[in-house]
Amino acid sequence: MAGLGAGRCAGIATAPARTALCLLLAALGLGLPSQGQRPPANIAPIVDALQHQDFATALRLGQTILAKEPGNYVVWTLRGMASAGMGNLRQALAAYQHALRLAPVYLPAMEGAAQTQFQLKSPEARELLLKILAQRPDDPTTHLLLGILDFNAGKCTDAVDHFAKADRALATRPEALNEYGACLAQLKRFDDAVAVFASALKLKPARREARYNLALAQWQDNNPDDALATLKPLVESAPVSSDALALSAEILETRQDTVLAVALLRKALLADPKNIDAYLDFASLSFDHASPQAGIDILNAGLTQLPNESKLYLVRGILLTQLGEFTQAAQDFETASRIDPRVQLLGVAEGLVESQQHNPARALARFRAAVKLHPNDAYAHYLLAEALESEGMHPGSAEYKEEVDAAAKAVKLDPHLVAARDLLASIYFENGQTDLAIEQSREAIALDPKDQQAVYHLIVALRKTDQKDQIPALLKRLMELRANPVNRQPGAKQYRLTVAKDASDDASQ
Repeated sequence: MAGLGAGRCAGIATAPARTALCLLLAALGLGLPSQGQRPPANIAPIVDALQHQDFATALRLGQTILAKEPGNYVVWTLRGMASAGMGNLRQALAAYQHALRLAPVYLPAMEGAAQTQFQLKSPEARELLLKILAQRPDDPTTHLLLGILDFNAGKCTDAVDHFAKADRALATRPEALNEYGACLAQLKRFDDAVAVFASALKLKPARREARYNLALAQWQDNNPDDALATLKPLVESAPVSSDALALSAEILETRQDTVLAVALLRKALLADPKNIDAYLDFASLSFDHASPQAGIDILNAGLTQLPNESKLYLVRGILLTQLGEFTQAAQDFETASRIDPRVQLLGVAEGLVESQQHNPARALARFRAAVKLHPNDAYAHYLLAEALESEGMHPGSAEYKEEVDAAAKAVKLDPHLVAARDLLASIYFENGQTDLAIEQSREAIALDPKDQQAVYHLIVALRKTDQKDQIPALLKRLMELRANPVNRQPGAKQYRLTVAKDASDDASQ
């Protein structure tokens, strides 16, 4: 490592308040001002004190020099390092900023200020990091910190770009690796996410969140056996992980092992009676197997633990509609709305009740109200379009235009909502818009290769084109799909991230 006294950097212990010390000391020999002057030789004792973590001495020596040379930006930078080493981040930032006023392009001061602002969670950190990147476009630490900032801002595309360039700075930081993996998964890059989560788990094998994340990514990457094997220590060890049990149950259910899936969900609820995801998973399983009463019984138990959880009332109401208990279902929807007026899909659930009571006019009113209340809810738009489509609206009518607009809006809001693309393909085909129907069917198949409805739509649409040579292969594919159960991917499962006590600790160790 180049720079003054860099040979002893390896002896500096890592700590949150002095994360960049070695890096900054090394940079002193590289980050020269535009005049090309080298740092004065009299700073050597300060550098030596910093390398030995004698921060008080470094401050004292620096103060002596600054009394005679108040414009010495290098010493101001060293003062910032010493203050950071003593845990006084505000004083450190003031020293770095003073150095930058004296020498705006002095890289060590810029790096110190950026790292300190990052630790202080200041929004100004990004601007400085980008300035550093302009001077050192391949700097892995700068890319790492920008990746973390973008992850925290919900900008996964940008975060992934920076994490990919973080290289060595990322390789030993499990929390940053988990954030990287979560963003890769959000971008549907499951294979890459598996590799990143595996690296995070290798660094800290005992970290339960890292093991759960790896299993979830493995399942999303269509490797259920690997996922179950990864989850096994969480399911069998004490204390048992209720989240791991619930995820294992969901995987087993897709393999038609319903008995074991139910047993694991019950075990999850015993381990954590307040695990709302386990209640919702059990209710979903009950709905899928036309066993609403079993789900209602579990939700009743859940409401004794979580009496103010709107989602439990909402889901119980949906199960009650399956039993035909429409009055009780409506009461549950009303209770859910009273507890949380913002609860998602409430208007949709009420519309489902009206639909099952064969009251299409009231159902449409419910769906329209849901769309108005949640204009950015893709699923609400989809169900409105589906309800209109079931009424057989005539092309050219205002209702038909509303149907097309709602389906198109659903796809625009959520391009990954396969059901909306299937519906839009059906609408286009019935209206003679074959090319658009083919386009939507192909998009749906790209999202879900096991979507039988999309394959069927594509077959019937291609019969009206000169692309009939594709039909035999599609027919074979449809038969294979009908012969095998469709695997279900995890929907609402979220990656688990542990927030460090100091967010900058893991990012800079």
